Amino acid sequence: MDSEPHFSIVFNIYGGSNQILPNATSATQNYYGGESEPEESHENKNEEPVLPPEATRLISYINKVEDLRVYLVQIAECTCAVELARVIVNMAEREPKITPEEMVKERFISLFLPLTPLFVSGKSVSNIRARINNAWDRRPRKRL
Repeated sequence: MDSEPHFSIVFNIYGGSNQILPNATSATQNYYGGESEPEESHENKNEEPVLPPEATRLISYINKVEDLRVYLVQIAECTCAVELARVIVNMAEREPKITPEEMVKERFISLFLPLTPLFVSGKSVSNIRARINNAWDRRPRKRL
């Protein structure tokens, strides 16, 4: 008989794609039950915090995530439609995808409603649209 031990390995694969290497000397797979993987402490992570789902809808209008984070802070501090309109007009002046026509559309304005927790009143789309139009008309114009 052989003095070398023989091992029998059974692989049960259910979905997904797997690569089995016959020349591999070892393989490790970690299972975490129902979780994807254990969370590390925030001190070890150099990544920025994940944006809330309500904020990710604005990514299609804003080119840089860093700029979006700045806008989100400004939006969250708004307590009335006039303040929000100023932020939106400022965004429109800096972001090419936010046109004067787009910024007054209901679908665009409604993106901001869940992001304004400090609003006490006047949180309707028509009120915010009117304040945006006022702020757009009053903005300082650049001379040619």
